[in-house]
Amino acid sequence: MKVWVRVSSRAVALLLLTVLVVSCEAEHPGQAPNDNRMLQPSFRSIQTDLFNAQGAQTNAWADFDNDGDLDLFVGFRGRPNRLYRNDLGTFVDVAGAQGLADEEETRASAWGDYDGDGDPDLYVGFAAVGIGNRLYRNDQGSFVDVAAQLAVDQSGTTRQPTFVDYDGDNDLDLFVAFRDRPNILLRNDGITFSDVTTSSGIGDTRRTVGASWFDMDGDADLDVFIANQNGDEDGFFRNLGDGTFEDVAVALGMNQPGRSEDQGSVGTAVSDYDNDGDLDLFLASYGPDVLWQNQGDGTFTNVAPGTPLAGDHHSVSAAWGDFDNDGWVDLYVGTFLAGEPEARDYLFRNVGGVFTEVAPDTLVARGASHGVAWADFDADGDLDLALANNHDPEGTHPLYRNEIEPTRSSRSLQVAIVNNDGVWTRPGATVTLRRESDSYVSSRVMDPGGGYASQGMTPVHFGLPAGGGSLTIAVSWFEGGERRTSIVSDVAPEVFRGRWMLLQLDP
Repeated sequence: MKVWVRVSSRAVALLLLTVLVVSCEAEHPGQAPNDNRMLQPSFRSIQTDLFNAQGAQTNAWADFDNDGDLDLFVGFRGRPNRLYRNDLGTFVDVAGAQGLADEEETRASAWGDYDGDGDPDLYVGFAAVGIGNRLYRNDQGSFVDVAAQLAVDQSGTTRQPTFVDYDGDNDLDLFVAFRDRPNILLRNDGITFSDVTTSSGIGDTRRTVGASWFDMDGDADLDVFIANQNGDEDGFFRNLGDGTFEDVAVALGMNQPGRSEDQGSVGTAVSDYDNDGDLDLFLASYGPDVLWQNQGDGTFTNVAPGTPLAGDHHSVSAAWGDFDNDGWVDLYVGTFLAGEPEARDYLFRNVGGVFTEVAPDTLVARGASHGVAWADFDADGDLDLALANNHDPEGTHPLYRNEIEPTRSSRSLQVAIVNNDGVWTRPGATVTLRRESDSYVSSRVMDPGGGYASQGMTPVHFGLPAGGGSLTIAVSWFEGGERRTSIVSDVAPEVFRGRWMLLQLDP
């Protein structure tokens, strides 16, 4: 379910060159509903017997078998991990057959094509000290652990792993955050990985739980925000473009000093909530949650106080997703309270940058204590929701199908970025959509890690506000020591209904 669009990065302004439709005919778009009315979210739990197991923690989407739809990995505590293969909207657990049914407590997972062969590989991080993390190389749908061979079998209380091209050399490096030891950065050297933690200056020694990579200052290279727990201050490591990083959290006033031992930042979520074209950051926290609004000049302001987003919910995870396709990205926040398996979660609907809590009873009844991951698994244009609750005996890991009306669900565009060889090497790239007819603009970031200690390989999703007109898509990334930008003009979103727009960037 993909449409290929080949562009070149040699120029800034480019035209659509070729479009190859490789799936069924697109459905005809319907009349857009009135965006001014309050749309009530509608989610339906599917395959409840399959998604009923307790102990789920990390969850991440990727098309591991390259059949054009998204599959789901779920890591567990107290039972083997699962890999749910998506067969036209119906899921089957194939982890045992694929060699991914690890029984050690799994806290973290990240999909990324580290070897550049065109299929997603999987990094799995464990909770216990003394168990080496695993990197499963994907060989056309079959997996083999190569962590020891590639010197990435790190051990520790693992939290957020992320595949990113921090140095702009067109391959994926590996960052891993830990709760009990310094975070590490492993540079991809083609044959193996080299530990560049010390030379890069990125080895935060505080108790890290969450991390998100994105371009915080508009220079296209990837910076990383570090969310720290147990009263530790947060870090924000600016990429200096020469292989080194500088922690600027204190200088930016984003370190949150003076928190008590039972407070701290946990989950991170990045998106453009205010539709001004730059990327903002939400922190799910033990203590009041935080929304860092990007001021467009490399500085950030906490705009959560006085809004519903500033609640003290003992929040663990969060994920942005425009569930109602109105062009304003909404926010799901998962909470954890010991002894309360079904402590309620929150779904904040964003209308014009103003948030209202709208979680339906279905989500409140079976929420998340940990993993939160949006994805359009059924290719109808709207975002579905996978949750993970690790509580025994009541916690489950439900998958909810989004059932908003079809005329609205189809009003979206999903964009993935690959290199000249068709390989996903752009996690963290900024994708900006503009519509000239009404000056609508919004930005997204290719999955940089978030939810709960998870990283997927999914296209960025744009809901489109009511109205029509062609779109312009701009992609910015860091390569060869400089900022690269490609622009695709005259994009007709109806061409891509039911499929991804896959942008192939030539060097």
